[in-house]
Amino acid sequence: MAPSVASTLQSHKTWLGVATVTVFGLLVLSSNGGTRVDYHEEALLKRGSLAGGLHPARPPPFVGTFKRRQETEVCSTDACKSFADSVIKSRALNYTGIDPCTDFATYTCGNWWDTHDYRDDQSSVGTLSVMSDVNTAIMRAILESPYSDNSTFTGDDLEADKEIFDKMIAAYDSCMDTDTIDALGAKPLQDLFAKYEEESSDFDLKTTDGLTNALIWLLKYGGSGIISAQTWADDKNPNITTIGLGNGAFGMDSKEYYNDTESVANYTVAIVGMFDILFGEEKHDTHASLAKELIDLETALIYATPDPSKAGDVEYYYNVQNLTQVDASIPEISVSKYLKAFVPSNYTLSTAIVLTPEYFPAISPIIANASAETLDAYIKWVLIQNWVTRLSNDANAPYRRFQNELTGKDPEAIGERWTTCLADVDANLPWIESAFFVQVAFSPEAKIFGDRIISDIEDIFMEKLQGYEWMSASVKTKAIQKVLNMVEKIGYPDKSPNVTDPVALSNLYAPLAISNTSYFDNGLAYVNFSTTNSWKALLHPTDKDIWFMTTPTVNAYFNPPSNEIAFPAGIMQQPLFNLDLPEYVSYGAFGAVAGHELTHSFDNSGSHYDENGAYTDWWDNSTLANFEKKTSCFVDQYSKYSIVGPTGESLNVNGELTLGENIADGGGLNAAFAAWKKVDAEKPNPGLTGLEEYTTEQLFYLSFGGVWCGKGRPAELVRRIRVDPHSPMPVRILGTVANQQGFKEAFNCPVKEPTCELW
Repeated sequence: MAPSVASTLQSHKTWLGVATVTVFGLLVLSSNGGTRVDYHEEALLKRGSLAGGLHPARPPPFVGTFKRRQETEVCSTDACKSFADSVIKSRALNYTGIDPCTDFATYTCGNWWDTHDYRDDQSSVGTLSVMSDVNTAIMRAILESPYSDNSTFTGDDLEADKEIFDKMIAAYDSCMDTDTIDALGAKPLQDLFAKYEEESSDFDLKTTDGLTNALIWLLKYGGSGIISAQTWADDKNPNITTIGLGNGAFGMDSKEYYNDTESVANYTVAIVGMFDILFGEEKHDTHASLAKELIDLETALIYATPDPSKAGDVEYYYNVQNLTQVDASIPEISVSKYLKAFVPSNYTLSTAIVLTPEYFPAISPIIANASAETLDAYIKWVLIQNWVTRLSNDANAPYRRFQNELTGKDPEAIGERWTTCLADVDANLPWIESAFFVQVAFSPEAKIFGDRIISDIEDIFMEKLQGYEWMSASVKTKAIQKVLNMVEKIGYPDKSPNVTDPVALSNLYAPLAISNTSYFDNGLAYVNFSTTNSWKALLHPTDKDIWFMTTPTVNAYFNPPSNEIAFPAGIMQQPLFNLDLPEYVSYGAFGAVAGHELTHSFDNSGSHYDENGAYTDWWDNSTLANFEKKTSCFVDQYSKYSIVGPTGESLNVNGELTLGENIADGGGLNAAFAAWKKVDAEKPNPGLTGLEEYTTEQLFYLSFGGVWCGKGRPAELVRRIRVDPHSPMPVRILGTVANQQGFKEAFNCPVKEPTCELW
């Protein structure tokens, strides 16, 4: 897919496919749809040796006792009945025979797993993806309806609102125009390659200038080949925007795939198939030979990259080098020339942050030994991957089949066209889309309630900080100040841009011309627009008002250099967030999300940033030693969980890779529970009709558990184990509640102490 405006405007810090902006989960608004295969979680996960591990196929009868409800008041409104019904329908049918203390995932989600299937083009399904489906339905209704006459805008605002609406509709319609797309087939990309050939006299790939020129051309059209470059908030000086340099993208997500015979075979078929379509089947034998050489080159390159667990480690990736040093480390490419082609002419180019310090010198001999033909095939393949999804389904079939196979879907699966087109709008007109979503799906009252939950959790977190004996007084003081300085972004951007200001949005997107008949050309326009805006950021102080997610997105994030947490309106929806339900529902679900993001500021990565968002050593040695001892418990705990892959192989969760997310899950839920208990003490929450057997504390944890009801295809679980810093969904329930004293007391577990505890 062509690079999106959103990704470049927001300057996501990414390398090796992992963002240093830490996010709550991986499920967002735009998805390519989904598949119907029904299997139980027993097939996905294996029991760990850890107490509280995953269940065997037949759980033993539960003979423990709950703390029974003391409250007499219950909520019986329609909203409460509906939520109670959803808990009952998600809960295992044989829940009375399951001990929640040892298997809260099955207890909470057992029937959810049995009753939720995949769509054909889905590799996973969960509560968050179901929420995303609701948000996409809202946006689809907006995109497929006339401009609303109920707009509150007048005058210039009204005209601007109509203008940006028409631009969004044109983008959507161009994607939905499959007649034109099908008639063109592969021609748009073939025309782009014709431009490449026209300039190929400057692309002598065995010379430094020639290879650099080719990579410049590639980046102008959205492709990061061999190396990547992007604007980046300087971690030590977060008010300054600089340049981050790293490795390029790869066709398969992780090193393990390049050693897997089946994956390599499928990848080869995809490359050869796309080359045959674009460059002629008569060259099939040549394409087969080039595909092997290309994959060998990619294999060597990806093995020069760091382990994914280092992606969020600022101590690893923060390496400021002058460009003379960088050029010397990889003489086959002039990195300084590469950057000069994009930075503004009045920007002084001297240094960059080298995010993957070993990569550049390691790939120098690899590039030197590659033939011109192999390098040419590699560059073409990078370009193909960036643009192939804008071709007809027939023209992109080999690539689509491969991507489906990689994630365990039916190779022939194709999502509904409108989901692809909505994702395109979300990626490339993010703030126009956000504006219209907010108008119909987010109220001022919701923003006020969300702000209260977040503030309550921050207050509790600061109280907890004061009580930690393992932290020195000076570190506590700075930690509390960090929370006090935290910027909370709730609902939608009101600056950079203000999505409620149609004139501002009209001005922002004025340079972007959109056709309602040329989907591929619109993609070219998006890349040009986003590239220009991205590099302009070097001329100004870091814009900390920019959001990294669109408003309909079902996710949240913490951004260390800005010391900010953000919660799009898309995640502040049912069942995570509801003003009409007892507060334990929203505190247990959305509150856990809020606490999760706040806790990220004190995880193994966020803890390196001080109260002003600067990367610095602000922990004394004694406190740091205590911190590392506590975090090692999480590594050991989560490494004992495992999944079962497509062929029955067992893969353990990577406790190092998932450490930050696991810390955030535990600390976030702990803070959310304490915050809710304080609110409940002032005005006790009622129980729920139909769930009278539970205390409100237990209902709090059932609300949390429901967030992570979900499952994934075995191949997708394997992929995520390798590259995803989040634990599998059931593990996010099991591991988190094992670390909650409040949970163990609520369910009268025999062992009350948390397995691991940090925040």
